[in-house]
Amino acid sequence: MTTSYRPGPFSRLLAWLLASPGRGWWAVLLTVVVLLAWGNGVLWVSGQLAIGALDTDVTVLVAYAPYGLAALLLGLPVALQALETFWPATGWPEDERRVWIYQFTNTPARIELPALLLGSVGGLAALVATPSSIVATKPDSLDYYLAVAPLFIAGYAMAALAFVISTRWLWLVTRIHREAEAVDPFDRAPVYAFSRLTVTTGLVYVVAVYYTFTMNAAYQVGNVPSLAFMAVVLVAGLAAFVLPLWGIHGRIVREKEQLAREVERRIDSVAGVLYADIDSGSYEAAGTYSGLLATLGSLRERVAHLPTWPWPPNLFRGFVTALLLPIVIFILTRVISTYLS
Repeated sequence: MTTSYRPGPFSRLLAWLLASPGRGWWAVLLTVVVLLAWGNGVLWVSGQLAIGALDTDVTVLVAYAPYGLAALLLGLPVALQALETFWPATGWPEDERRVWIYQFTNTPARIELPALLLGSVGGLAALVATPSSIVATKPDSLDYYLAVAPLFIAGYAMAALAFVISTRWLWLVTRIHREAEAVDPFDRAPVYAFSRLTVTTGLVYVVAVYYTFTMNAAYQVGNVPSLAFMAVVLVAGLAAFVLPLWGIHGRIVREKEQLAREVERRIDSVAGVLYADIDSGSYEAAGTYSGLLATLGSLRERVAHLPTWPWPPNLFRGFVTALLLPIVIFILTRVISTYLS
């Protein structure tokens, strides 16, 4: 791996924020305040909204850009902590750790800048595709577009940046799992190290989709750019939890099979000697092997019960619950509503 590339502007900003007081969370609050002030301020000045009142659409749309920033402020420390926990399983010299830290911390500019541009264009496209039923309710559509345009652009641009940066993190997880040289299936801390990052990434994606269809559903009706983006995000959220850890799952499966073969070979070896002593009438010598066989049997049971999936059971159940619970609640509310009506 190499560090000979130019980090993107947002990677540098993110590193600066994490080193600032409060680890940059003040920037999330500032983003909320700025976007909220702009959206409502335009409506106040244009007379579409009473001064001091908050527009519902603006309030809902404000959340996206700060949410993406918060996700990255949360995700990078999780990724770096996971790297530290996993490092003993790499078997690599200590000076290589600096290279991996650089890779996780800095996304190349050649990746960030197109994402920023594509996200901004996508935000404009989603704004233009806003359902006419919403625009028709506004006294002046031009003022409305002026009020929400920065919210759309900032939200989609931040979403695109968060998507490519987190995808890069997961790609690096796949690489380090594939290339590590000292993975021990019995040492669960390194094996589980990156599971928190993958589940955090997956939940960030899924929660964004749930928020959109719960709080912002009216904007999605017939809005092809927005619906397409939401579909990509939802699929990415599901894939983020499993795919980066699939490689180490396969490695653990192979290691487990090899360990099982080695245990069985030793049991067969001891059993062969035991049978030979019994056949020759050396019963006293044969009795000395019972403890050894019992130890090997315990080791065989330990190998047989060795988990092969690289996440703690509670973490997996938590992710599945968080994924399915909103869907279950949605179905139940619709059933109850239909029944009562």
